[in-house]
Amino acid sequence: MCGIIGYIGEKENAAEILHASLKKLEYRGYDSCGIALSIDHSVKTFKAIGSPEKLFYKKYPASSCGLGHTRWATHGKVNIENAHPHFSQDKKVFLVHNGVIENSEQIKKRLEEEGTSFYGDTDSEILVNLISRRYKELSCPVKSLGQALSEVEGAYGIAVIFLEFPDNIYGGRRSSPLVLGIGENENFLASDANALPPKINKVIYLEDNQIVNISKKEYDIYCDDGTPSELLEIKKIKNRNIDFELGDYSSFMEKEIFEQPVAIRETFRGRFDKDFSEIKLGGIAPNKVKRVLFLGCGTAYHAGMLGKYYMENIAHIPASVESSSEYKYKNNPSEKDTLVVAISQSGETIDTLSAIREAKNKGYRVVAVTNTVSSSIAREVEEGIYQRIGAEISVASTKAFSSQCVILLMLALSIGRKNKLSRIDSQKYIKQIRELPELMERTLLLNDEVRELALMQQVYEEYGTSTQLGGSTAIDFLGRQYLYPVALEGALKLKELSYLDSHAYPAGEIKHGPLATVRRGRLCFFLATQESLFGKNESNLKEIKSRGGEVALISQEGLDFPKDCYDFLLRVPRAGEAISPMLTTIPLQLFSMHMAIIKKHNVDKPRNLAKSVTVE
Repeated sequence: MCGIIGYIGEKENAAEILHASLKKLEYRGYDSCGIALSIDHSVKTFKAIGSPEKLFYKKYPASSCGLGHTRWATHGKVNIENAHPHFSQDKKVFLVHNGVIENSEQIKKRLEEEGTSFYGDTDSEILVNLISRRYKELSCPVKSLGQALSEVEGAYGIAVIFLEFPDNIYGGRRSSPLVLGIGENENFLASDANALPPKINKVIYLEDNQIVNISKKEYDIYCDDGTPSELLEIKKIKNRNIDFELGDYSSFMEKEIFEQPVAIRETFRGRFDKDFSEIKLGGIAPNKVKRVLFLGCGTAYHAGMLGKYYMENIAHIPASVESSSEYKYKNNPSEKDTLVVAISQSGETIDTLSAIREAKNKGYRVVAVTNTVSSSIAREVEEGIYQRIGAEISVASTKAFSSQCVILLMLALSIGRKNKLSRIDSQKYIKQIRELPELMERTLLLNDEVRELALMQQVYEEYGTSTQLGGSTAIDFLGRQYLYPVALEGALKLKELSYLDSHAYPAGEIKHGPLATVRRGRLCFFLATQESLFGKNESNLKEIKSRGGEVALISQEGLDFPKDCYDFLLRVPRAGEAISPMLTTIPLQLFSMHMAIIKKHNVDKPRNLAKSVTVE
């Protein structure tokens, strides 16, 4: 969510360095931004609403020490007062913060009773004043940070400048990422290693409840009681060059949708044996698995739902899926030989990280599926499967979802071979996976047809009539078995990007309530690519049409439904049922994107949403 960067070094172009880093943090989501520069025994703050480009339109004074921040509001309105960096009432402590202080109101009340006043209404301003109060008492930055942070409940990743220590930046973290970047005569603190300059390839990932003190040439790490911490491993990082070039595409989402064939090839590259009968997932051992639990949030949760179907239908292993945000509140008894599969593209999703820790406390073995090496989740688990799809910039996930689904299919095959899945059947599934990129390329040729459908939907919304297709501001998504998670994902994408009211149901549930909402002009995406379910899907389609509903049918080549069952038809290539979800999701991604474009929404940065959700 919020992005943090701190720089101290010999170069006096701190503002320029912070600007470059903040641009790399934009993809996480933001509503405001700011920097603090240490200048001639003072610290000056500069803030703006919106993009960092609105902040860096002028030349800043020379400085060799500074803090930068992109804010995604959790406490307080979006205004200059609530933008970071924040400073204490006496303007001697300056802070940037990512996280949520859960007991901030209690702390604020105490501080107000002691005479502190506040200019904004964020928990971050409360935290900087608490640190300032403890600094007045202890006169030591490290001890004052340790004492103040021991009093807060919740998550934080912070970087702090004390006016009286202009040659140092201090930091601390709990349940929110903070990385130390080590350079030559310069050091950095950041919430995301991607924010560090390309030349910085040595980092230390701070652990919970640690405090760090960096200067131009040195760094020290402490426990929260102020005592020196054990030395942490210095890691070398590479391949951090995020491709921020759009090329011929209008948005990163469009680019990432069309990158899916390449992304899937990278996902499965090198993960089959020579005769394509076995899966090789070097990060995990598939033996002794009697039950699988999938954890995820949003799109990752939908991938986990599909993983559940794969695990039960292919590996013949009982499986369940839980929303990460709900899992930690459950008190399910531990079951022996349960494998927990935690899914997070960013590797920083705080709800999933908390769920992983809960699962480990129960004695479960945990495997992570993530796209980010050395992320908090990757470091938390002992086994992992990396997606290898390159950075996903757009807030709305596309290629990450497809990659996660392919990985979960491969995981089911790997576990299945240790169970009842035959070598011949495994080869059949692997053949489908290998064919998937080419089939995706063919599916992407539907782009113009999907754009036409989106235009017709918008015409009805604006004028109430359409020459071919009715429409309303509510859209339904229906699918059976493997395609139900895809229906959920389609509804989520449309909600995220177009802000339309969208709902998803198992197709068989339509008679148990949703049919009451069917009326003339209400559009329903019906996903029906399975030959084995042709009759049941045809029956549902006729139920919708007989009540005046409008149907956009997504079927596959060679599967011919009667023309009176739909108003608009999109055909994906003929494919096996296991990989059909990854094809069927593409028209839904394209539709959501085109609806956002037509409505003149920011496709890559939908309102109120962030790419990496690092607060609960």
